[in-house]
Amino acid sequence: MFERPFTGTLNAIVFEKGDPMSVQEQIKENLLKEIYTDIDKMYDFMVQHFILSSEHEDLIIKNLNKMKDQFYLISTNSKLS
Repeated sequence: MFERPFTGTLNAIVFEKGDPMSVQEQIKENLLKEIYTDIDKMYDFMVQHFILSSEHEDLIIKNLNKMKDQFYLISTNSKLS
């Protein structure tokens, strides 16, 4: 989807071998996937609608990656409502 590597931390969710994911963990993982997809769509929107310099594109990627990281931290440190 991205021309440059766009890192996300969804794969950083690690559980010990043999431990099945709890229902809450599965829901959180699905929510993160949805959030990450929406963030990817933001990038696609910017690239499709604006002529970006490489500097601006790099800034967008950097900040969207930070946003993904923040959502990951929120989901791992918070309970579902």
